Amino acid sequence: MLNRLVFRLLDQVNRIITEFDMFVNTKKAIIGFSAGPDSVCLLDVLKTIYRDKIDFYLVYINHGLRQKNILRTEEELTRYYARKYKCDYKIIKIKVPKTKKGMEAEARERRYHALITYAKKISAQRIVLGHNLDDLVETFFMNLIRGSGTLGLQSIPAVRLPFVRPLINLRKTIILNYLKKRDLKFSEDLSNLNLNIRRNFIRKRIIPQLLKLNPQLYEVVKREADILHNDEEFLQNIVRRVFKKLVKKERAGFTIDLNRLLYYNKAVGSRVIMSIIKSLKGDLSGFASKHIEAIWGLKGKLSGKKTVLPENLYARKIYGKVFIGCSDKDKIEDFCIPVKIGKDSEIANMRLRVNLVKKFDLNRRSANCEVFDFDRIYPPIVLRNRKAGDVLKIKKGRKKLKEVLNEARVPVNERDNVVLLCDRQGILWVIGICRAYQAYIDKKTRNILKVEFEHLD
Repeated sequence: MLNRLVFRLLDQVNRIITEFDMFVNTKKAIIGFSAGPDSVCLLDVLKTIYRDKIDFYLVYINHGLRQKNILRTEEELTRYYARKYKCDYKIIKIKVPKTKKGMEAEARERRYHALITYAKKISAQRIVLGHNLDDLVETFFMNLIRGSGTLGLQSIPAVRLPFVRPLINLRKTIILNYLKKRDLKFSEDLSNLNLNIRRNFIRKRIIPQLLKLNPQLYEVVKREADILHNDEEFLQNIVRRVFKKLVKKERAGFTIDLNRLLYYNKAVGSRVIMSIIKSLKGDLSGFASKHIEAIWGLKGKLSGKKTVLPENLYARKIYGKVFIGCSDKDKIEDFCIPVKIGKDSEIANMRLRVNLVKKFDLNRRSANCEVFDFDRIYPPIVLRNRKAGDVLKIKKGRKKLKEVLNEARVPVNERDNVVLLCDRQGILWVIGICRAYQAYIDKKTRNILKVEFEHLD
């Protein structure tokens, strides 16, 4: 017979599962199991509600960041509860390196990655996490202090597929009482007592003071987070349309016209920028509102100005637009490919067709075609990318390739994609941009080298 507290908790969980359709069409799900009170409660509740209707897998992530005897105890509890509830289980060991984002954030990112990878491996439709209302409120204030904007103040969502959080409306005290009534043992994380950890300081020092001002703090924060989440869903519908209209995908990132973006409300514009970051990195971890403002700040800067962003990203002003991309993708390897006359050549996103012809009507020459007097060039002919010191022969002397690209307004981030047609004496054609002042055809020309290009999708 279930007592009143247990029945009330099960009813609360059932209601939030139903409200958010957490397990619709779900036959298999993994539980992020830490052997702590939240995950033990979560397992017992889900097995009580669903019994054998859903196959639950316990996945314990061993970060190796705590004492070995504690980790060993948690692994043993994982095995114990897997036997008790007749669940399969998996213990995954991961390494967490020191990074700028901090140990906690890095561990969280790698933990989520491990859970998603394993869920895909076993074809699980859901990943169930034990976050509760206390976690939501603590995260709200952590993000407020960090300056993460309204997105961060939404804190922890009940659903962000494949992740679902059935305990998100429950206070920690209720969960602990539930475990006591059900006589369920769990592991306690002693690091939660360390006030040098920001989350613990907020939990032990800040929130108790705020509760004195408003005893309904947890309910108020949850309500505010829900309001922000509903507003965000509305805004995101607009953001998706604006993103499709104004953002251009490049090889190593995205280009956005900030002037056109300002036609929209800045709340929409900032979310478009955040969507670009998410498209590059998968999420916004490590980013705060100051980074979005730094990108906006490029609007009034000169072309070429750059701001460094977290996660190896950067933003650069390029004429009237801003490019946002990954630093590690900004360079490509050098190439030098011999051109075979009569055969197509493919390089980067371009196909070249090179032929020898006897006649050519210059009046009918298209923008994607160039011709040369074959007897005035010096084979072998090659396709290559730019190099330091490259110059182009012009009518009066020579000009640096950099100056040519500046005049043609070729974005800095796209210059490594420029393909050069060259002979032994240098550049014949900066393909699609500018040809050298040499090897022009005239009435005396016998053999014409015809070069055409087309961009590949």
